[in-house]
Amino acid sequence: MADAIRILFISGEVAPFTEENGLSHLVRNLPEQIHNTGSFQTRIMMPRYGTISERRNRLHEVIRLSGTEVEMGEESHTLKVKVASIPGIRLQVYFMDNTHYFKRKGILADRDAKPFSDNGERALFFGRGCLETIKNLGWAPDIIHAFGWAGSLVPLVLRSEFGSDPLFENSKCIYTPDDVDPSALMDEEMASQFGLDVDKELIGGDLCQVGLAYADGIAYPSHIDPSTPDVPQFSMDLDEIRDLGCELYEQVCSDVAV
Repeated sequence: MADAIRILFISGEVAPFTEENGLSHLVRNLPEQIHNTGSFQTRIMMPRYGTISERRNRLHEVIRLSGTEVEMGEESHTLKVKVASIPGIRLQVYFMDNTHYFKRKGILADRDAKPFSDNGERALFFGRGCLETIKNLGWAPDIIHAFGWAGSLVPLVLRSEFGSDPLFENSKCIYTPDDVDPSALMDEEMASQFGLDVDKELIGGDLCQVGLAYADGIAYPSHIDPSTPDVPQFSMDLDEIRDLGCELYEQVCSDVAV
């Protein structure tokens, strides 16, 4: 029997820890569906927002993974890692926890629906934190599947900052965009402040454009029409989610363009 394909899922939203929508539904069900085939191993990572109750969701800290200092320009911020199981299934979710970036009563906007001014910086911290954590786990992913605005900088960070690390030397990245607007741009100030090696053509664009540009593969969620007809699109049907996921990951691992 061939070795199981290792998939790391990175998303800002995962049901039931965040509100049920097209993206959180997909990230909740896709790992379970492919895991149940026996051909995949999965890990899931998301931010630990202030809206997520530790007691109700039974989060607990993973001491051996906590304490990493994530470099953010001239500063560094300490990352704590917590874990909980998705109710009803045996899959665990790793929560990236940091008071400065995530302990707010909102995911990307305040109570007045005003987007946080540092959403781009938050996405970068989250992406770097996830890759540092999986490195500390010593779990080499064959594929990293990043979702939405919060995961939009993972393809760039993987390629430019972690690409030479032996753990990631064979890792491919898939990106799934969302239609949520975090009001954050990849401008020259952000690229310079945080040492991001971004293609000049992407300066001034939104975060999703960066994710799409640096990913090895692209797949759209059910609620967004693909940019071209040949781009894969997930549905809401669980069997179809499983079948497309298996096909997509096997193609990417085989270096087939998607």
